[in-house]
Amino acid sequence: MENLENDDQAVSKMKDFLYIYNKMAEMCFNHCIDTFNYRELTPAENSCVEKCSSKGVAVNHKLMRCYIDIQPEVISKRTEEIQKQQNQLNS
Repeated sequence: MENLENDDQAVSKMKDFLYIYNKMAEMCFNHCIDTFNYRELTPAENSCVEKCSSKGVAVNHKLMRCYIDIQPEVISKRTEEIQKQQNQLNS
């Protein structure tokens, strides 16, 4: 049973990763690609895509650091709320 939960979590994480990756790819494509005259990216397009994707990864890393910093506090508050509700039900 535990393996199924781990598999579900892994699938969920993979879906989240792919969603973020696809959104970033779409955003950079829309921002950087302005001509379809060539089979290869132009040097300007290539540079733009590199910068855009680097910024996207940096922003994602920063958000994850903030999430990791804040998450214990959120869990603690939620646990307190649940305990209060449980105490009210038991009273």
